Amino acid sequence: IVGFVDLLREGVYGELSPRQVKPVERREASANHLRHLVDQILDLAKMAAGRLDVYAEPLDIRPFILDVASEVESLVNEKHLNLSLVMGGALPKIRTDPTHLRQVLVNLLGNAIKYTDAGSIVVRTRLFSNGESLAQGLPVVVAATATDTTSWLSIQVVDSGIGIPTMDQERVFEEFEQIDSGPRADSPNRGTGLGLAISRRLSRLLGGELLLSSELGKGSTFTLWIPANDVDALLSVSGIAAKHSSHSR
Repeated sequence: IVGFVDLLREGVYGELSPRQVKPVERREASANHLRHLVDQILDLAKMAAGRLDVYAEPLDIRPFILDVASEVESLVNEKHLNLSLVMGGALPKIRTDPTHLRQVLVNLLGNAIKYTDAGSIVVRTRLFSNGESLAQGLPVVVAATATDTTSWLSIQVVDSGIGIPTMDQERVFEEFEQIDSGPRADSPNRGTGLGLAISRRLSRLLGGELLLSSELGKGSTFTLWIPANDVDALLSVSGIAAKHSSHSR
């Protein structure tokens, strides 16, 4: 469907009349929405079955985040928002799966853009290592996931959007749950209710965690915590290796 809609828009079957343009655009949006939903359901099914592969490799985090931010720049400009990056001066090269990490960050940025009508979105990164900074800054739930991890990288996506009520802040991570999702007739813009659920599962698959801090009417902060031990060290966090152990089974 997506392929033939592209051909229609490109004029392969003749130039579209002004009355035809809008229905074709709506068909394209609906088809892409359906394809995205199918992809997300497949990801969930693979994770539930332990069959989602994880390939860890050295990753230079600074250019990686710049590249991810460039992917959503057009969406930010469409809504006249400000996107800024705040990155520490000594970010490490970490060992993780760049494909899954990119998926998490794109989901978080897309979510922030969707629910922010005015203001700004900030991506902030910080390294927490052994010593005072780790003891003071690392949430207990994160520290408990891997006691042998000596360094953590936090990547925050901060928006000035509508915020999320306290009672709903865990519910947004459940499959097919949406808060203030909009009318059902506008399904392509409502989303699927799977992005945050998949993002948290992927974060844990990478040996980390995804946390939320929000206040209604004052925006939200999603913080991704991922292990940032020396790039040459063997990743011993459960569920991660050069190839996910369940695949080898």
